Amino acid sequence: MNIEGGLFTDLVVIFAAAAGGGLAARLLRLPALLGYIALGILIGPDVLEFVDDPERVETFANLGVILLLFAIGIEISFREIYQLTRVVVGAGVIQIVLTASAVYPLGLYVLDLGHEEAAVLGLVAALSSTMVVMKTLSDRGELHSLHGRILTGILLIQDLAFVPIIALLPALSGEDFLTDLGFGLLKAVILLGLMIILGSKGIPWLLARITGLGSREIFIVTVVAITFVAAAATESLGLSAALGAFVAGLLLSETDFGHRALSEVVPLRDTFSALFFVSLGMLTDPSFLADNLDLVLPLVGSIILMKFVITTFLVRGFGFLPHTSVLTGLGMGQIGEFSFILVGSATALGIVTQDFLTLTVVSAVITMALTPLILAGGSQAVDRLGNRVAILRPHRLSSQSAEDQVPPMYGHAIVCGLGRVGHLVAEELTEHKVPIIGIDLDPYVVAEWKNSGHQVIHGSSDSETVLDVARVKHARLMVISVGDPIAAWLTAQHALRIAPDLDIVARVHWRDEGERFQELGVQEVVWPQMEAGLEILRHSLYRFHTDPSEIENLVANLRDHLSFGESDGLEAMIERESGYVPIDDPELDHSGP
Repeated sequence: MNIEGGLFTDLVVIFAAAAGGGLAARLLRLPALLGYIALGILIGPDVLEFVDDPERVETFANLGVILLLFAIGIEISFREIYQLTRVVVGAGVIQIVLTASAVYPLGLYVLDLGHEEAAVLGLVAALSSTMVVMKTLSDRGELHSLHGRILTGILLIQDLAFVPIIALLPALSGEDFLTDLGFGLLKAVILLGLMIILGSKGIPWLLARITGLGSREIFIVTVVAITFVAAAATESLGLSAALGAFVAGLLLSETDFGHRALSEVVPLRDTFSALFFVSLGMLTDPSFLADNLDLVLPLVGSIILMKFVITTFLVRGFGFLPHTSVLTGLGMGQIGEFSFILVGSATALGIVTQDFLTLTVVSAVITMALTPLILAGGSQAVDRLGNRVAILRPHRLSSQSAEDQVPPMYGHAIVCGLGRVGHLVAEELTEHKVPIIGIDLDPYVVAEWKNSGHQVIHGSSDSETVLDVARVKHARLMVISVGDPIAAWLTAQHALRIAPDLDIVARVHWRDEGERFQELGVQEVVWPQMEAGLEILRHSLYRFHTDPSEIENLVANLRDHLSFGESDGLEAMIERESGYVPIDDPELDHSGP
């Protein structure tokens, strides 16, 4: 087999650097992303020159962007994003306009740029990095938190806005752009509409038939094909390829095949996204940074601060708590990967110089590298200040006393998180005349429940103040259905500290998370993936006329075993309980999730 030497050698070096950088970052307890970028700088053309032409691996790096955004799309619920339409559309559009307007005078008067270059700098600064923010939120387990969903929606709006922004460039070079702008927007609306209409019906139909063939290999290939076809369709019309992959993932998340597709593409996603971040580091010129610190550092600091302030006040203006607004603002303080395309196009049109291109790339990489640290440090600071500064507390209480806000209640249920699961539980408890108090961070959900006559508190359930107002000492039951694993853990911890005998039922996302909850003292832990598997097993055994009492005993024992015990010896337990001897198939994984 003959492999092209240059490209193959580059890939070997880059993957070795990714492995070394990721390992070093983990040993230092830093995000792996920082290790990838640092080693990319080291092996790049401006330092050790192990890779002298980063463009050779650019295509592979872009595969990482596409696969990561597809996987993120599956993990995010389209319905949850849709519920936040008002804030993500409003805040997303206004943030772009305000950021571009604020950065323009910075470039003009502070950096001494021309009018055209200052305008390009404003447009570049207005766009944040979908890739970096989604990766960071996913690593931190905050994709399903309220600020995580708001960030996801705003970034989606920014990706859509890339079309009119790129269409503005010809106007800066003196060309007529209105026709191109209108035509580009029309193409974007038509394509995304067709993707949603056809994808919501066509993708489930196709995957159902592929699944019926019983071939895992064909299923994986089909999922990857769907991802790249969607990416190619959007890119062909001037949109981001990553946007098409993200929309395809969103559509797949609403089907029965979403979790399986996610599990199959995760190895590919992690491999190629590491390649992307290493190649990002290779674009950075340390010598330019050293020679222009007085230019780069003020620019980076100003952009981070401006975007933080603008986003925070915008989200706050839409009725969300300062706590949520600040966390959202912390996630927006970087220049996105689209800046490379935008500045590259501006350079080709003669609007900006090569030095401007280098300045933008170096600044973008620095802001991206700082994002995980800003989110981690900022979140800790907000949580600590929340105990001292009233405005940053994760709840909103009026000037009334707690007794006036929530009437005296005893033996009631507290439902933490009024999303799809919490909403269902609260509605049914109310239907059965069980007194409940709901807790949620979303102001629109809170307003809807208050208008329906329910007792509800606008705040985060991981706040002891909120739990006190909810009369946790006198509650009979607490249901924890918040999407943020950290908030769920803190909620249970605080609740049991206040009321050690409280009966808590909590939803978890992973088995080890459930075991930690049980060790904490939570009586009932619900693991949705396990429950789905047990119900499928129950139905299957009934279908083959197994004795009902035997089925119920097996399901009950499996639930106890899978939830809180070790999975070793699962086959032996099934054999002992049901007399069934599983087939020894090396392709089957009996170790559990």
